[in-house]
Amino acid sequence: MLKLKEIRKAYPHNRGIVQVSLTINAEQLYLFVGENGSGKSTTIKLISRVIFHKREEGNLQNTFKRIIYLPDKRSYPKLLKVKTYLEYYLGKNNSIETWLERYDLPNKTIGSLSKGMLQKLGILQTILNDGDLYLLDEPTDGLDVHSIRLFKEDIHKLLEKKKTIIISTHNKTLYKDLKPRIYTFKEGIAYEKK
Repeated sequence: MLKLKEIRKAYPHNRGIVQVSLTINAEQLYLFVGENGSGKSTTIKLISRVIFHKREEGNLQNTFKRIIYLPDKRSYPKLLKVKTYLEYYLGKNNSIETWLERYDLPNKTIGSLSKGMLQKLGILQTILNDGDLYLLDEPTDGLDVHSIRLFKEDIHKLLEKKKTIIISTHNKTLYKDLKPRIYTFKEGIAYEKK
């Protein structure tokens, strides 16, 4: 269980305030839905910052032991090849090649990959990690239709393994069949859809 009470982030130059109170229960998919600038990504960042012991204003209770975080913007070592990078983070595992084939992700140097291919790399680095709570910030951004379908299948498998997942998205209908709980964000405040 993850419970946030008045976790707060104030932006400089009066660009706005995000102040969030919400509860995340185990073994469930949660969607953070809203327009650009509504506070979805900031809330995911706040959760990761508070969990990883970087203080913010407000209170947090957390019982999840292993948290896996996929931010919306990432940097990679450009000269490493995809497989080498994944083996470094995940260990040498024969199934990595199978996953690369599944997502049609070539074993090229990371610096030569397109935006969509980089997104696939981030997804594999995330879903192949064994966590209790997964924080995924706009994970389908830049993906083709086939890769989105694969990603949804893999999210479903994580849910079958009793994992808890938070996804920020503009498209809540994409995940409708996974029966998510939805928090709608507006002007930095989260409202749960009952």
